[in-house]
Amino acid sequence: MTNPKTVVFGLDGAHFELIEPWLEAGHLPNINSVISTGVTADLQSVLPPVTSPNWKAYLTGKNPGKIGIYWWENIDTNGQRVYYPSERKNANTEFWELIAEKKQAGIIGTPTTYPPRSGNGFVVAGAPDGKNNNYTSPSELEKQLANQFNYQVTKSHRINVDSDSAVDEILDLIDQRFKAANYLLSEYDADFLQVTTFYLNSLHHFLWDSEHTLTGWQTIDKHLGNYLDEGHNIVLMSDHGSTQIETAFNVNSWLESEGYLTLDTTTSDLLHRLGITTDRLITLASTFGVQNVAERLVPEWILNYVPDDSGELTRESKTENVDWEATTVIASGQGPVYLTVDPSEPRYIQLQTELKEKLESVTDPAGSSIANAVYRGKEIYDGAYIEEAPDLIIDQRPGVHITGGIGREEIFTDPSDDGWLAENKRSGLFAATGPDFSTGEIKDLSILDLAPSFLHLHNCEVPKDMDGEVKRSIFDSNSEARNRQIRYRGSEGQEAERKRIREATQTIDL
Repeated sequence: MTNPKTVVFGLDGAHFELIEPWLEAGHLPNINSVISTGVTADLQSVLPPVTSPNWKAYLTGKNPGKIGIYWWENIDTNGQRVYYPSERKNANTEFWELIAEKKQAGIIGTPTTYPPRSGNGFVVAGAPDGKNNNYTSPSELEKQLANQFNYQVTKSHRINVDSDSAVDEILDLIDQRFKAANYLLSEYDADFLQVTTFYLNSLHHFLWDSEHTLTGWQTIDKHLGNYLDEGHNIVLMSDHGSTQIETAFNVNSWLESEGYLTLDTTTSDLLHRLGITTDRLITLASTFGVQNVAERLVPEWILNYVPDDSGELTRESKTENVDWEATTVIASGQGPVYLTVDPSEPRYIQLQTELKEKLESVTDPAGSSIANAVYRGKEIYDGAYIEEAPDLIIDQRPGVHITGGIGREEIFTDPSDDGWLAENKRSGLFAATGPDFSTGEIKDLSILDLAPSFLHLHNCEVPKDMDGEVKRSIFDSNSEARNRQIRYRGSEGQEAERKRIREATQTIDL
């Protein structure tokens, strides 16, 4: 008997909350079929519940402390810089590569996979951090996709500037992903295939439950129908969920008001008063049909001082606009908070505890807490990069959007100021059907559990340094995966050393 293929649909920002009315109305029949005939769960993301680090946590089965990526930015308070450690994206082996050691496997469109890794299997890198060139491995695959599907990794229109053009582009990109997936599944006769659409999350953020968002979901549903009668194992999963925003909490404005954060934004304040903002520059450019005019015409050092329409400065500007010597706390968006005080100093624990208690007591204008909980970094992370972890993590309450920019005067603002209607939440979506999967709803499924579970499904050894565990409950009681013994392998370092020894001993003439 031929083992069934596994096809995973990665749906950035997906959760049952948004799609349930559409399922009940019959708008998504194929997705409804997977949910009604298979096993489902609220898939719990790692904190913060954001595209980065969650897709990398999914691919590696490891928490951010082992990956060294904590959001779309890391804050190095010792070095007084805000940066993204791109070189770490490919530092850990991903589970699909282990499947590809024995079988055909590949991934398409998954965020944080650019530049693509070379080796076993195939990869088509994803947005939003990818580029429209050098995005495949093997490299010749890029030309095939461009010729057959006019394939693009990223979009060129901003949805909050030119909504109609951006939506059309997003819908086309979603369609491209799944056409390419169908082609590659056949071309490579893949045993495991992951196809992910990041820009679905853009529709959620900016348009929430609009007709455009439904159209995006219906595009996915249409392509899903091509796989349901093929005898494959089909999985729908997301990196986090989404929910409507009630209020925006500008955490760095709060830190500034409490005396923890000091800014040096004289130039930016002047530009904002004069009405010179990035959004207005880009809107002006769109009027004349010029894309990315700010990046093309204005030097980067000047852009670092140009605020958005709310007066907020973003990641690229933090390094230059924070008065580091006078600052004791600075935050990223959606949860991470960093202390500039060294942990070895006696006042560190006092400051951390004080800040934790204050953040736990912050309420929005309606009187509701902004957080489900506030954790110390070392409570939820561990690994080689633990010393770089945020000192505190705010688990934002559903309905709260924590912004991470600097320079706003107000602590709480209307979410429409950012153009967002929906924010991320920790509960994502998992639904799976097929020969090897169970039925019904299960509890306590983490995004970290999927890598070891998929490895076990394909009879591959599970690395011991993965943080997730094989969840037998997702597999059918009569399936081989449910009853087979789990096999483990050493950590990446141990395996590399064993490989080196094997290769060395092969050259010894006994």
